[in-house]
Amino acid sequence: MAKNVYRLKGNFKGFLFVLAILITLGSLYYSQLLVKELQAQSREFLRFRVSILEREINSDESGDLSFFFANVIQTADYPIIYTDTAMTPLNWRNIDLPENTGTHPISPDTLKYLQKLVAEFDETNPPISITYQENTLGYYHYGDSKTISKLRWLPFIEIGIVAMFILIGYAGFHSIKKSEERLIWVGMAKETAHQLGTPLSSQIGWLEYLKTNPKQVGKVVPELEKDLRRLQTITKRFSQIGSLPDIHPENLTEIISETVQYFQKRLPKHSGKVRIETALSPEIAVVKLNKDLFSWVLENLIKNGLDAMENRGGTITITTRKHSDSQVQIDVKDTGKGIDKKNRKDIFKPGYSTKKRGWGLGLSLAKRIIEDYHGGKLVLKESHSGGGSTFRIILNTA
Repeated sequence: MAKNVYRLKGNFKGFLFVLAILITLGSLYYSQLLVKELQAQSREFLRFRVSILEREINSDESGDLSFFFANVIQTADYPIIYTDTAMTPLNWRNIDLPENTGTHPISPDTLKYLQKLVAEFDETNPPISITYQENTLGYYHYGDSKTISKLRWLPFIEIGIVAMFILIGYAGFHSIKKSEERLIWVGMAKETAHQLGTPLSSQIGWLEYLKTNPKQVGKVVPELEKDLRRLQTITKRFSQIGSLPDIHPENLTEIISETVQYFQKRLPKHSGKVRIETALSPEIAVVKLNKDLFSWVLENLIKNGLDAMENRGGTITITTRKHSDSQVQIDVKDTGKGIDKKNRKDIFKPGYSTKKRGWGLGLSLAKRIIEDYHGGKLVLKESHSGGGSTFRIILNTA
């Protein structure tokens, strides 16, 4: 199963990567189409404008070009260069050079630079000829306006910004994920030690008792067998984490009763009286679940309730009833201190704990077992400050 999960995750990541590339290429392609369309529209508008001005020039018997320069070149908001028929630059505007006033000759370096710009302009926008009485007077060379230039680079800038945010987000989520994984591993290690520690300590105690009372074998052996069965249960629980557990029809009432009976002998007695009560519906008998894992969930919820009482005593009540025709609900209610509103959204997160020595895995593990392995739900139904909490489990009957 683990290999299949990793394969699916790898395939999904590959799909997302390819999809991101396709979206990026599609966005770039579409934006460049828009830029080309704007260029074409701008080009047609300029040609139309120049043709109108050519008519004005040709209608003027003197052939004075001052009208052309005043209405086309001087009002342009994009880079332009006007050359004669020999492609020698005569006038220009919106170029990183002082405009030609006609008082000084153009230097060779300036001419060379202007001719280079003319070649670049002509590659993008074909020059527009200026004619007078069917004679070509010169050529109008122009580059893209600032708006078109910005539009051409805008998609790359946007993609760069989005990519930067994605990288920052990925790094942040990756760091959070690694932190959660570390918390889970530490929590699982501590949970394992805790789960194994109770029956092992009991066995050590019984063995010490047997050394001093060798004739009490008949009394000790049954207790050792109970602890060994407990160790077997713990082994089964941990072996099923990370794999798909077997789900079978089980008697829900019996499982709850066995778990409560296990805790009854281990309830704290030194400070405050603690009771575990049950109100189990006789209508509910068989439910499809994994006995070992479900009893683990109940144990975690009961421990959570005991911790919430903070040695002041109280009651933990487990009730069962039908949730719907195909579902049952199990409520675990305690009379502990309750959960603050600000913390309720975090109680199921790995590593979250209000206890100084807690490792914050119990509720997270319980939710994973119920929702991922049993297809049910585990929610905090209600909680009141100083008035206890109620956790609700919903399971499918079929």
